[in-house]
Parts: sequence; C-alpha cells; structure tokens
Amino acid sequence: MKLMKVLSIDLMESLGWRRAKGGACSLLAVGLVGCVVVEKRHRPAASAPPPVAAAVVVVEPPRASQSLAVIREAPPALRREVVVERERPSSVHVWIAGHWRHDGRAYTWVPGHWAHPPRVRAVWVEPRWERRDGAYIFIEGVWR
Repeated sequence: MKLMKVLSIDLMESLGWRRAKGGACSLLAVGLVGCVVVEKRHRPAASAPPPVAAAVVVVEPPRASQSLAVIREAPPALRREVVVERERPSSVHVWIAGHWRHDGRAYTWVPGHWAHPPRVRAVWVEPRWERRDGAYIFIEGVWR
C-alpha cells in the first residue's frame, strides 16, 4: 500500500496536481490507478458456413464375400408366389422373389418381399443354385 501511495503521489505530481492535506490526493490517485478500464473487443459469434449446394454422396458398404454352400441334393422347385402390386410400399420398391436356402441340414424357403434399392438405377440379381461337378452351389443375390 505504501508503494501504491508513493506511485500515486508521483503520478499526481507528474500530472501537475498538488498534494492536499491528509493525502486526499493520494486516495484519489489510488482510486484512479486501481480502476483500470479495459475495453473488450466484441468478437462476432461463430456462424455456420454458408450452405453448400445439395449433393448426395452414397457410400456403399463393403460387399461381404459371397458365401458358397455346396450341397449334393438338388433344391426343390421354386414356389409360386403371388405378388400384389397394390401392397408395394412405393413406386421405387422392387420385388425380391423368394428362394430356397440350405441351412446345413435341409432346404428352407425364404419368402419374397419388397425392397428399396440401395441407390438409383440399382438392379437386383436374383440368388440362384448352380450345378457344378455333381454338387449344387448357392450364389447369393446382389444389388448391381
């Protein structure tokens, strides 16, 4: 406090002020020295970047390796399915026909269903059974 008083008196005298009785000048100087006004600069709030033209990026997940089931017994004939067009969820949906799948012990029927293509102009390639070297191999259906 004593150093502050000396500094304030020196400051007041350098400004041409005279010392008053009882150190009133020094109190005024301490008040002036202790009161520092710092102007804060207003920073603009971070704003979102301008909108970019709408672009659709479709990332196709990596394809799982096609599983091959080798079966000695021929699959049953395909079942006849009735496709009701009015049950189609939208004009974009595609009918995926039912097929036989082998679970390792026996053939099981997978019923057909409506599916939404993963991208525009995608084409569904039906799953199928192929006969190779006296065995039947199941090839999964894929979107191309």
